Parts: sequence; C-alpha cells; structure tokens
Amino acid sequence: MNPVRIIGEVVSRNADEHPERSRRWLETAYGAVALKGRLRVGSDVPALVDRHNGAIASTIVSALKHPERACMVNIYQPCEMLHALGITPMFPEGISVYVACTQCAEVFCDHAEQCGVPESFCSYHKLMLGMADTQVLPVPPVVAHTTLACDANQVSFRRLAERGGAQRLVLDVPARTDEETVAYVAGQLREQARALAVTYHRELDPQRLRDVCATSLRTLRTQSAFLKRRARASLPMDLTAELCSMITTHCLLGTPEGLAFAQGLLEAATHSPLPAVNHRPRIYWHHTLPNWQASMTRVFSEQAEVVGNEMANDSVGVIGELNPDDPFDFMARCLVKCTGNGPALRRAEASAEQAVTSGADGGVLFAHWGCKQTSGQSRLVAEAYAKRGLPLLVLDGDGCDPRNASDGQMVTRAQAFLERLA
Repeated sequence: MNPVRIIGEVVSRNADEHPERSRRWLETAYGAVALKGRLRVGSDVPALVDRHNGAIASTIVSALKHPERACMVNIYQPCEMLHALGITPMFPEGISVYVACTQCAEVFCDHAEQCGVPESFCSYHKLMLGMADTQVLPVPPVVAHTTLACDANQVSFRRLAERGGAQRLVLDVPARTDEETVAYVAGQLREQARALAVTYHRELDPQRLRDVCATSLRTLRTQSAFLKRRARASLPMDLTAELCSMITTHCLLGTPEGLAFAQGLLEAATHSPLPAVNHRPRIYWHHTLPNWQASMTRVFSEQAEVVGNEMANDSVGVIGELNPDDPFDFMARCLVKCTGNGPALRRAEASAEQAVTSGADGGVLFAHWGCKQTSGQSRLVAEAYAKRGLPLLVLDGDGCDPRNASDGQMVTRAQAFLERLA
C-alpha cells in the first residue's frame, strides 16, 4: 500500500480524539522530506527542488514541534523581521498544501464545516481552521497577517487568534501604490517589530535585519534574471517547483535557502537546452497551484512546460526602488508595490507581460475554490493575455481539497487546451 496513503489514513483516524498522535505522524512525514532534501546532491532542477522542498518541510516541522518559537503568517506578511529575530514563520497556505499531499485534507475541511465554516470558504483557510480546531495544528503566540490579498484570510486569522488565545497583528495595506502608502505600511511594520520583540523576549538587531533584507534583494534580483532567461531555456519545472519559487519570494524571502534555490535555478537555466529542443507548449501560471493533484502534475510536466507563475514574480518589478539599508521601507515597498496589490487590471497586465518575458505560448488561470478575487478577475486576465496574442485557460479546481476538484474534467480541459497550443 502507498505509504503516503497510510500516513493520511492514520492522521485522519486520530485527528479528533488523539490530535497529538496525528501531529507526530505529520512531523515524521515532513521530517523525512526534510532529510531527503538535506541528503540530496546535484545541480539539476529535480535536485534543487528536493533540497528546497526539504527546507520548506523543515520549517513546517519546526513550527509544529516548537510553536512557542513560531509566528503564524499569511503568504503576503513580510517575514524578514521573523528571520532576523530567529522566529519560525508558520504559513498555513503552505501547511495546507503539504497536508493535502499527505492525503488527509478532507478530515480537517469536514471538521471546519461542522464547526460553522461555510462550504464555499477558501479551502486553504478552511483546512487550517480544521487543523487548529482539532488541535493538530498548534496556535503560536502571535498571528500576523496582512489585509492583502483576500477576505478569507482576514476572517480566518481572526478566528484562529481568538480560539488559540494568540496576539493578533494586522498589517493594513491600502489598495494604493503611492509613497504615502509605503510610509504608512512601514510605520506599522516598525510597530510590529517592537511587538514581536516583546512577545518573544528577543532583541531585534538592526544590522541583522539589514543583512536579511540584503539577502531578500539578491533573491529578487536572481528571480528577475531567471524570469528573463526562461525564454531561452527549457527546464523540467513542475507544479511543485513553482510552489517552491512562490514560497521563496514570500515566506522564505531573506533566507539563505531561498537565495540558494533562486541561484540554482538561474544557473540551471543558463546551461539548459534551448526551448526548440522541447516541443511541448510553454505555460505561464496565474494564481495558486494544485501540486497535490497527481493528474495535474502529470499533465503539466509531461505534456507541457510550466515557465513561471505570477505569484513568484509579483515583486520583481519594484527591485530598483528597494534599499536594504532602510529595512522597514524595504519591506513596505516590496509589499505595497507588488502586483498583488491595487486594481485587478494591474495584476492581470503584469501577469501577461511576464508570460511574454518568459517565452510562454499561453497561460492558465487557476480558479481556486472559494477565491472570489481570482474568479472575478479572470476576464481581465484573459483580455490582457489576448492583447499579447496568448490564449488563456481558466481552470476550475482546488489547491488543497480534493472534494472540490473534478479530476477527469480538469484533465480533459487541460489536455484540450494544450493540444490547441501544440
């Protein structure tokens, strides 16, 4: 029997009555992923992905084992302060994906719905709430999140903080990209840094924070160079590799592991064969990734080549404005001016332009279950791609809950789209 399925069944059976047992099984499973990453050698893309996937898994294990040293964040919360303070970011969007890959997402989503969470709620957050309500997911001392980029995140993190008795830090991000907004967000980040230092009984070293931001800038510059080089490179980047890139430029931005992954990808692209060697359609991805879904991973790795995803590249356009010597302005500017902030048309245009830069033949907008923002902007994204002569597939699915993913239908639609591009 599949060992992943066995672990998933054990976690599911014990979640309600023996949450500690379920948590230990998850810690063991992700610890194995972390160990595999540490032992992996090589400079090819699969080796890079295994190592970085291991680094992400190690972060998750650390947060599960030592929640007192962790801070729960959403994907847009600037984490340079946490890295400088030695606090582990616990990012539910990533944990939800790992749990889905362990084939035990349904039990937590069911539990959340039984506790009043709507069926139509974003499943990343629903799964997180179900894990917390069963006490499989420990709530750390602080829950920190931004108002960007969805309504679900604001509701779920508030409930999580209330249920777990955690301090809640909310970073208000107005939907504007002007200098006044940057200053406003930077001021809030300074206050958050002081609150984190007090709660965790640690002193923030200003030079350490500047060094972390300098690593963030190097990572973003490398990611930007990789995006431009991608048009002249053919690489075996699957959906998991793209997830690793997304986490690199968000929760793990500023870490040596994130920088090493970005540098490794750029090096691999520099020595890769030209796109003409690989005759598969080149796809640029918009929004989250269903990398838990074996059928989707297979289709987009065997019948296509994914050349990037817009969430991993949402801050590359602001690189020229970033100064790591002013870390709070750095973090605020990176957040406020990312393409995920502001009007939906701004994000749509940036995504389409990045698709052109990476040499894509078309795009996929993944309309994740419960994400009203993404579904609502699909027409704008399609129009932005069409202006550049690129077709776009709007693919309905779910990033972590298999109950909302029609596997056969998704495969049929994806294959038909790729045949159209071939």
